[in-house]
Amino acid sequence: MRLLNVRLDDQDARLVRRLRDRGISISNLVRGAIRTEANALETKAPPDTGALIAEIRRRFPTPAAAHKSPRIDSTQRRQVQGLVREKLRRRA
Repeated sequence: MRLLNVRLDDQDARLVRRLRDRGISISNLVRGAIRTEANALETKAPPDTGALIAEIRRRFPTPAAAHKSPRIDSTQRRQVQGLVREKLRRRA
């Protein structure tokens, strides 16, 4: 079994003291909270990444003047060679 250390601020430490004074097991309380959160994660639907990407593209559209690099077949040595040469020429 693993040990979990948690830093508490003064207010949380006072709350823990009050719970212990009333006979409540902090270990059981933490275990229950962990299980509740883990179960909630399992029942949540996965995020809709398509909608998220669409929202990002809507909020931050690609500028019309953005440079479009040519599409090449990366398995064709001559196409890759030409693209690399062009990029090096632009830098010089």
